Amino acid sequence: MIIHEEICVGCGRCQPYCPTAAIRYDGIKSRIDQEICYECSTCLRAAHCPVDAIAESPDVYDYPRALRRYFSDPSATHAATGIQGRGTEECKTNDVTRRCGPNQIGVAIEIGRPTLGMSILDIQKITRAIARAGVHKIEPHNPIHSMIANEATGDLKPEMLGERVLSAIIEIQVERHELRGILRTLKEVAKEVDSVFCIDAFTVVGPGLSVPEEVLESIRAEGFTWRPNAKVNMGIGRAWE
Repeated sequence: MIIHEEICVGCGRCQPYCPTAAIRYDGIKSRIDQEICYECSTCLRAAHCPVDAIAESPDVYDYPRALRRYFSDPSATHAATGIQGRGTEECKTNDVTRRCGPNQIGVAIEIGRPTLGMSILDIQKITRAIARAGVHKIEPHNPIHSMIANEATGDLKPEMLGERVLSAIIEIQVERHELRGILRTLKEVAKEVDSVFCIDAFTVVGPGLSVPEEVLESIRAEGFTWRPNAKVNMGIGRAWE
């Protein structure tokens, strides 16, 4: 994002809306620090500049800086997936797509938060860790999938590593018996990641909407507290054959 200096009146109205404090006074005008700006467009959408001095930067969609917009602006359509958002529809449509079968676990690692964000290097720390644990496939429709340079090592494309984004989701799928090992791996790599992340696990429920005990035992065994949640806001659909 940029602020046109010749238009800005220095009211400062935009500054509180920036989640990373990239907007500051430069003399009597507001200016955006391009190194800190995550291209989330919050200032443009929410600040309602009285003189319309805020605009998109001309290089906002230049690669690799475009990653900032795709992972930080919830209204942006990701070029690699053609959908809005940081991940896939995952568990919201699983009853129809059956992407995650009865003996499998879908795992999503949600990294970063507004005002905090993280470096693409932090994403690579996690993709490397899960690769060492034997998981070499990111969900194909997840944006992170297109960023992988080497599936065997989990390395991302090197030209991306200097970018920063507000948040991202890494989605993988494992067999139920592998869940405990993945959780242990994520606990260890958390010590290296300079941001925060939470872990989602989804699976097909049993009779009476019961969560399989094997899944719960893996979660408890690694010292995690599980919080049940259901994603049924897509409605009831017919499973694909």
